[in-house]
Amino acid sequence: MGRADASMGAMIVKDERGLMEVDGYPLTDLAREWGTPLYVYSKRQIEADATRLKKALGAHFDRFHISYALKANSNPHIVKILKDLGLGADCSSPAEALLAARMGFPTEKSIYTGNFESPQDLKVPLKNRMTINLDDHARAQNPFEDSPLPPVLSFRINPGIGRGGFEGIITGGADAKFGIPYEKCGEAYAWAKSLGIDRFGIHMMTGSNILNPFYFAEITGKLLSIIETHLCPLGIELEFINIGGGLGLPYSPEEKELDVEEVFRLVADVFHPKVERLSIGHPALAIEPGRYLVGRAGLLLSTVTHVKESYRTYMGLDSGMNTLLRPSLYGAYHPIHLDGKSQTNAVSPYWVCGQVCENSDLHPKARDLETPTPGDLAVMEYAGAYGFAMSSHYNGRPRPAEVLITEDGPELIREREEDGDIFLRVPHFSLNAEGPK
Repeated sequence: MGRADASMGAMIVKDERGLMEVDGYPLTDLAREWGTPLYVYSKRQIEADATRLKKALGAHFDRFHISYALKANSNPHIVKILKDLGLGADCSSPAEALLAARMGFPTEKSIYTGNFESPQDLKVPLKNRMTINLDDHARAQNPFEDSPLPPVLSFRINPGIGRGGFEGIITGGADAKFGIPYEKCGEAYAWAKSLGIDRFGIHMMTGSNILNPFYFAEITGKLLSIIETHLCPLGIELEFINIGGGLGLPYSPEEKELDVEEVFRLVADVFHPKVERLSIGHPALAIEPGRYLVGRAGLLLSTVTHVKESYRTYMGLDSGMNTLLRPSLYGAYHPIHLDGKSQTNAVSPYWVCGQVCENSDLHPKARDLETPTPGDLAVMEYAGAYGFAMSSHYNGRPRPAEVLITEDGPELIREREEDGDIFLRVPHFSLNAEGPK
C-alpha cells in the first residue's frame, strides 16, 4: 500500500521502495511500457473533482449547468468521462462542436463560444442546435444568413474588468480581445430580437486559474448590474446567466486550494436576491470549467536526458515546450519530482528545460532536486489541462502518447507519434528508407 507524500499533490503516493504510483500503478511501469514523454490521467480523480463541483453547485442552486471546456483536454476518452457524469460541452471551434455532437452531449447544456469566427465556423454548432454565444454582433454579414437561427442566443460581455493567474490568461477588461463592451450589450440584444430570436442567455469570462473565492461573487454582481441596466429595459428574459470558468488549481507550493463550496455560497448570496428582483425569468446559473475538472488528474512523465553545468545547472528532459507549452508561454509553474528520489535529502537548484532550440524552453524558477542522472524519471503534476491540447510539432518533435487509468487498469488512449508522422499530410511527399520520393 502506498503512502502520501506531503510535497506532492493528492494523486501521487509512494510505494515501499519510495517509487511513485497513481491509483496503485507505479509510474516507472507506465513509462517502461509506453515510453516518455507520456501523459497519464486518472479517471478516479476526474470523477472526484467533477462530483465535488456538482455537489457545491447543488447545495446553493436548484438550476445550474456545467459545460466542460473541451479546449482544456479534448481526448475523446477524457471527454466521455465528463459526458457520462451529465455535463454539457463548451466548444470553441467547429471540430470541438463536431466532437460534442458525435459523443451525444445534451444540447441544452452545451454552448458554442468563438471569437472572430466566420459564418462557416458556425455551421456545425448551428446544425446541431447548440446555444450560440456570440463575441460580437456588429458584423458586415449576418452570421445566420444562410443557416437556421439558434434555439438560444447568448452574447459574451466584456465587463471592463478581468483577472487571471497570469497576464496571458486574463480575458476581460480594456486590453482583452474578447466580448462586447458592456455599455453596448443592449444594442446586441436589440439586434437579435430584430432577427426574430426570442430565447436568450448571457455570458462573461474574465480570466482563468483564479483562487480567490470572492472574485466569482464580484463578477456575478457586475454581470447582474449590466443586465439590470441594459437588458431589463428591452424586456429580455434569460434562460441562463453564465459566469464562465476560471476555477483555479494550486500549481505552486504557496498557493491554497480553492474552496468551491465557498465560491458558490458567495455567488448564491449575490445571484438569488438580484434575480428575484429583476424581471428576467428564472435563469439557471451556468459555468464552463476546464482546468478544474481535468488539470489535477493529469501527470506528464519525462526522462532526464542530460545534466549540464554551465552558468546555471540545467536538467534536460525529453519533454519541452512542444510537449507542455504553459511554462514557456505564461511562465506557468508545475511541480516537478524525480521518481525514487527525495527532496528532503541533499538537494541543489536545477533549471529544468527541454530539447527545443528556444531559450524560452525552460520552466520558471530553479528546482531543488536530489542529484539527477540521465535516465531518471521526472514527474510533472497538474498537467491534465492545456497540456497535450497545446502541444505541437515544433522542431520536428512528434507528440506524446496518452494513458488513462480506469477501474480496469491503464489504457492507451492516444498512440505516440513517430518522427515521420508529422510529414504525412504534406502533398506529393513521403518518407521511406531511401529518403524522400
